[in-house]
Amino acid sequence: MEVIAGIDVGGTFTDVVLHDTKENRLRIAKVFSTTGQQAEGLVAGLEQLPVPVAGMDAVVHGTTVATNAVLERKGDRCALVTTKGFRDVLELRRRDRPATYGLTTGYTPIIPRSRSIEVDERIDSQGRILTVLSDDAIIRVADKLRNLDIESVAVCLINSYANPAHEQLLIERLTALLPGVSFSASHELCPESGEFERANTTAVNAFVSATMGRYLHSVQDRLEAKGFQHEVQVMQSNGGLIPARRAGRLGARTLLSGPAAGTVAAADFGAAAGLADVISCDMGGTSFDVALIPSGAPSITSEKNIDYGMPIKLPMIDITTIAAGGGSLASLDRAGILQVGPESAGSTPGPACYARGGTKPTVTDANAVLGRIAPDQQLGTEAGFTIDVDAARNAIQTEIADPLGLSIEAAALAIIRIANEKMAGAIRSVSVDKGHDPRRFALVGYGGAGPMHIAELARTVGATTVLIPPYPGALSAYGCLIADAKYDYVSALNINVEGPELSHKVQDILSQHTSEGTGLLTSDGFTSETIVVEHFADMSFSKQRYTLRIPLGDRQQGWTSDELADAFLREHAKTYGGRHPARNIKLINLRTVTTGRRSLSPLAPTQAKKTQQQSKRSINFTGEPQMVDVLSRDSLIAGQSLEGPLVIEQIDTTIILPPGTRSTVHDTGSIIVEVAR
Repeated sequence: MEVIAGIDVGGTFTDVVLHDTKENRLRIAKVFSTTGQQAEGLVAGLEQLPVPVAGMDAVVHGTTVATNAVLERKGDRCALVTTKGFRDVLELRRRDRPATYGLTTGYTPIIPRSRSIEVDERIDSQGRILTVLSDDAIIRVADKLRNLDIESVAVCLINSYANPAHEQLLIERLTALLPGVSFSASHELCPESGEFERANTTAVNAFVSATMGRYLHSVQDRLEAKGFQHEVQVMQSNGGLIPARRAGRLGARTLLSGPAAGTVAAADFGAAAGLADVISCDMGGTSFDVALIPSGAPSITSEKNIDYGMPIKLPMIDITTIAAGGGSLASLDRAGILQVGPESAGSTPGPACYARGGTKPTVTDANAVLGRIAPDQQLGTEAGFTIDVDAARNAIQTEIADPLGLSIEAAALAIIRIANEKMAGAIRSVSVDKGHDPRRFALVGYGGAGPMHIAELARTVGATTVLIPPYPGALSAYGCLIADAKYDYVSALNINVEGPELSHKVQDILSQHTSEGTGLLTSDGFTSETIVVEHFADMSFSKQRYTLRIPLGDRQQGWTSDELADAFLREHAKTYGGRHPARNIKLINLRTVTTGRRSLSPLAPTQAKKTQQQSKRSINFTGEPQMVDVLSRDSLIAGQSLEGPLVIEQIDTTIILPPGTRSTVHDTGSIIVEVAR
């Protein structure tokens, strides 16, 4: 592939990055996202690039369509079909609470109980059929679904992970009886134990897949109308790509699509700069996404809550998201206490300084008031878009400064500090809360607002090194360019690690996973030389709920009981710092990840594109403004040393290097910042 476009649609901006392998250079477009019509902003960004859509060899897309549908509850009208006696599975969940001492939850299931239908069947946890699924029972279910006027159906029968026969039969018959209705099957999405998590994951997939399918179909049609001759590739939550035709049916796999792409790129630039242990920090217009990347590989989880009471039991990069972006609104609560977020100004009307109709102060407005964003600086590639500092000052004065009796600058600093503390808490949640010392990690700052805050965030959490990639405002789009294709498989066993027959059972399952994964990748155009297979085992001590993921490499044969037990005990000692007394060990699941490696030539070493024309402007860091040098990023060269305080401007973001920082421009174009504590 010679010309590849990566696209990330965020809440405020849509970023497009074009990589031309002949010239080995990147071009970017950054335009406003079109709320409710993401395809419009996507096409507008592509049209700003010098290569026509017809000349592109690949288009890779990170999207928030599925995420927004779940969070805003604007998905498809769907129903749940489950085993008789389990109609309330989504309401009962795990009986947890959002606050330790709270008496109410505010939880609303993705599918209401009124559209939850029982079917008379039963399979036990060993896969034995106890109650046969009859044709009459299927017809009764079809009649009820027909009366509900639904678009999609989530089918989650109890213990279908142990034996999917009834789910397969039910979907086969319902598909014939209800033409035009789409079906999501739990045994295909997450064949694991845990009826609530499995049911919720299946329900979410049914809720978003039709919406996702329509959106991707519209994107494909819009691009084909402009001469594009290939299938759009979509970023999954696991950091891998999937063709749009499959992503439309597996919408739940794209819930962290955009943030996952940024994490992939952060890991890549960190490794290229010799920083294996990094924490990705993506501050965009509406959210702050943070992920731990130890030893160059993003942490993967098999279950993630994307909202309270919304666990998704699918492999995904372990990303924590909070509502703290450049567009986060600053306000006073009923007690007169300053709050930042969770509401966001988005792209419409946007921050007050965008002059698009917004009148409420945001984090971006605070940065503009403090001089961190220049009034005449063009942000993005929208024609004629500049910053209105007077509008930002008026918004902060009216809503924050006057009610609190503060100066406008003091109020702006307070907004920045509160936003930074919220983001620092998110960084600690993926590091300190999980036993990792953030002082060992470098922070990778990106997103349109990230480079303005990342050095101050590093000081707050105790980190001493910061990496700012070449195009931080469009890094998630770049992550789409370099991501590999990926398919995950899991089979539930829940058996003791003992007996001579275990080795054959493990081999059979891993061989089946490998065959299915390599078959799909081959059909996607990957050769055997570019396909990588990795196996894992989820294991635990008997009667424990939580498991450890044990890497098994690419080996399928010869996994004896003793070898699996030894591998588990080693990982347990490594994780928890001691060897546990001998107990029964359980093999809960076997997993396989099949990856199709895509090759993208590394970026050429940084060369200055324009002569260094240094200017100065007044910046407020701690309350007293000071004159600070301002450089263009295009004027920097590899090996150049920089000393803060300093402002570096580029078309997709502004970089703030506070006093006490020292920086070096790496060969890859990244800026490596050393932050004094």
